[in-house]
Amino acid sequence: MTDHNPASPTSSHSQRPRVAVAGATGFIGSALAKALSKRFELVGLTRSPRPSLQDYAEVRRVDLFSRMDTLAGLENVDFAIYLVHSMMPSARLVQAKFADLDLLCADNFAKCAAQQGVKHIVYVGGLQPPGITTSAHLKSRLEVEQALNTYGVPVTTLRAGMIVGGNGSSFQILKRLVERLPLMVCPSWTNTATQPVALKDVVWAIDQTIDSPGSGERVFDLGASEPCTYRELMATTAEEMGKKRRFIGVPLVTPALSRLWISTVTGAPKALVAPLISSLRYAMIAR
Repeated sequence: MTDHNPASPTSSHSQRPRVAVAGATGFIGSALAKALSKRFELVGLTRSPRPSLQDYAEVRRVDLFSRMDTLAGLENVDFAIYLVHSMMPSARLVQAKFADLDLLCADNFAKCAAQQGVKHIVYVGGLQPPGITTSAHLKSRLEVEQALNTYGVPVTTLRAGMIVGGNGSSFQILKRLVERLPLMVCPSWTNTATQPVALKDVVWAIDQTIDSPGSGERVFDLGASEPCTYRELMATTAEEMGKKRRFIGVPLVTPALSRLWISTVTGAPKALVAPLISSLRYAMIAR
């Protein structure tokens, strides 16, 4: 069922375009609200909303697995931003894999957006390394991108690797490793090339594209000016935090051991760490 914020203005009182943000309580959704609220009336879509979301004109309680919920959530909306990613089951009794759940939600969202006449969807997905064989995590990001493009609504995909800033899961894990380990054992995947992007630049890209739909599918890769390795990124993070850290390469550490020690050191759930680690052997470079 959709709950509306009682203090929110209705569409009849606003001349500004309305933008629905699926995943409004996430770290990107929270960060972009201040920037976009200057030009748009923002509608936050979230399964478990807070009493209020700063800079959102309205909050709607929407379960994306429900078509009725999603239809109501996208009512009287001009544009939509899709920030929903899940790498952990939302309940212990859920047996489906995260990729299956993400695909179901994306398909439902795209279908309802078309039915409600949404003019444009902006999706923040993941960088895709060259080649065919990738991890389940990266394949899922691409499947969501394809599902959103299924029902005729123009879609702009902003592909990003690690987003630096805020409470993004990947960056928080890296930050905790640097905080808690004076001596860091570095498996071979720490030498993989990556091209992170600042949270503020992701927000800027969304702001630039949301009300400028193309005629169909558009894809832009986001990244810092120069690639680096994960090891270099950890060293830079340590320097910015004012911490002296030593890094020792150990090429024989397996992905399973990496998952174990990262989860143990950072406190991140293994269900979250596992798909992230499986992606780290692929170069994540913006094209």
